[in-house]
Amino acid sequence: MVSREEQCNHLCSSVLSLQFLLSITLLTFSQFALAEDLTEETTEASYETAIKVVERLHTNLLKMMQATDTITFVERYSTLEPVITESFDTPVIVKVILSRYWKDLTDQQKEDFIHLFNQLTIATYVSRFNSFDGEVFITKTVEQLRKGRILVRSEIQSQNGDSVNLDYLMHKNNGNWNIISVIADGVNDLSLKRVEYSTIIKKNGYENLVTNIEKKIAEMENKKAK
Repeated sequence: MVSREEQCNHLCSSVLSLQFLLSITLLTFSQFALAEDLTEETTEASYETAIKVVERLHTNLLKMMQATDTITFVERYSTLEPVITESFDTPVIVKVILSRYWKDLTDQQKEDFIHLFNQLTIATYVSRFNSFDGEVFITKTVEQLRKGRILVRSEIQSQNGDSVNLDYLMHKNNGNWNIISVIADGVNDLSLKRVEYSTIIKKNGYENLVTNIEKKIAEMENKKAK
């Protein structure tokens, strides 16, 4: 019999270990804001569109969690891939993570790293949301941070009432709402990842960072394949 404390620990571990997952300070992200973010008015209808992006992600996560015992890691990855790719503004996210090292990359390296980080994000979601015990996602509020920048607040609840807050920082990109940060119970994991990646590049070079990320993706896939 799984205790209430063990259920809570499992739920918190799944969410807080997300990679993205995709959180950093609002000030840092503002450096990469698009021009339309600064001028376009945000309306109630626009809020609803942003909420749909978050709820589509949640719906697909629940389906994946419920099907963990019947489909493989690769199958779950393929199902979640288009949702993650369309929901997150990965190019902006990786610019923030790589910081000053971004400008030193060639155009091909930039394109490859965006694709690699997207793979890491998908694999991490598939790896961490790997069981189902009656959890539900609940959208709570939407907060206007600035024109074209909002915060969608939600939470994931377990059957026993324990919950983890999930806040999605979103901005407009070519007229569409995209997630640029996910904050789980106030944890800013991307700020740690930014330091981690910077340290690896400084000590061992960019190619070593790429190798490390590829290894992490392979380990997640191989672990679930066993």
